[in-house]
Amino acid sequence: MLATCAIDKTVALWDTQHAGSSPDSKPIPCGNKDMNVGKLYSVAFYQSSPWLVGSGGSGNQLALWNLESEEVFRNRFGDRLDASMQPKKGEEKAYDFEAMMTATDQAALEAKDKAEDKKKKGKGKSKKKAPKKK
Repeated sequence: MLATCAIDKTVALWDTQHAGSSPDSKPIPCGNKDMNVGKLYSVAFYQSSPWLVGSGGSGNQLALWNLESEEVFRNRFGDRLDASMQPKKGEEKAYDFEAMMTATDQAALEAKDKAEDKKKKGKGKSKKKAPKKK
């Protein structure tokens, strides 16, 4: 599966399973969606959740598209994506998306609290001016 985005504000999905296997084989378009966040400049799949596509652009917002909730994509890619998420022998289990996001949120809150504490401590100090040269 391949995702592309464009300034037409849409993310497009492509089936690349047989692309390049012969000179005439090309990716097959599977659908697209207006992400409602302006012209799109980036798109990416979440490594731990291949059914989740994120995009961002000129609207200064991020948009998420959960492909798992759409039957057409589940039917076309379900077997391939489910197999790709199975841990290979000797590898750790795939990351838990919810746990990963919770940890990221917690780290962001701690960083924000630390910055606010530093700012509060700095307010009570008076700045000394350097002596003038004669």
